[in-house]
Amino acid sequence: MNLKAFNFSVQGFNHIKKNKECQDSSISDFNENYAIAVVSDGHGGDDYVRSLIGSSAATSVAREQIEYFIKNINKEDLFMNTDKLLGNLKNSIINGWNKLIESHFQFNPFSDEELSMVSEKAKEKYILGNVESAYGTTLIAVVMTQEFWFGLHIGDGKCVVLNCDENFAQPIPTDSRCFLNATTSICDSDASISFRHFFSKEIPVAIFIGSDGVDDSFQNDEQLYNLYKSILFSFGTDDFESAKKELEDYLPKLSKKGSGDDISIAAVLDMDKISESKILEEFIVKKSESTEENIIKNTEERNEN
Repeated sequence: MNLKAFNFSVQGFNHIKKNKECQDSSISDFNENYAIAVVSDGHGGDDYVRSLIGSSAATSVAREQIEYFIKNINKEDLFMNTDKLLGNLKNSIINGWNKLIESHFQFNPFSDEELSMVSEKAKEKYILGNVESAYGTTLIAVVMTQEFWFGLHIGDGKCVVLNCDENFAQPIPTDSRCFLNATTSICDSDASISFRHFFSKEIPVAIFIGSDGVDDSFQNDEQLYNLYKSILFSFGTDDFESAKKELEDYLPKLSKKGSGDDISIAAVLDMDKISESKILEEFIVKKSESTEENIIKNTEERNEN
């Protein structure tokens, strides 16, 4: 088993045109024992004036809490009391996020400029000290170890897994409240209830997580899976850093051609399983001199078929 992880967050094409900051955040880490990936999508409405800070706080806290969890958990306890212990982990992330937000606001009260940007309803709430929603954000976090993996999710975006049977799946339960522009959030008072999770001792080939800027760039899941197949081909046939650079260069083009939204994508990979995957056989085609053109070509050709 050869675990690796990567993450990217890029400013959306429409945000560039409007001179609007990227509100997504992402983070990843890996070693010989585990790999972690986290994506957070700060809410885009005018009332969420500090969602970039909120998304950055969410990714930071999630990584910290998950690493502590992995290093200190008794595996047998986890296998026997999965829901309870993952519930405790989710609450630790929520509480940690709220503490960071409270600390940030304590030293950085809202400016007149910020308050002028929000609705009157939000302004009244913020003045009274109910500021959490200003920092509102979604969160997806996954970790893969030698013996198990799990994912945590609140809000929109998708977690896509390539299982050992070479089939893609979205194992984390969906939330019907996440529809169109509506989403649940870590800032909600019932965030602990809205947080979903999935746990398994069957280790997949790869786990991808993406903000809705990725999902909304495609018409259906099949096209989304084609993107991930292209990425797997790149990582399976090129060195790790080159494959990362190829993907990083492609994402702004994906936003421009697709959703126009900020895009965050992260993944944990078992490089040994990727090297043996049948997906590599599917993608043995003529490679152009430009690796960037190759990934775009592979994705677009599959989505046109």
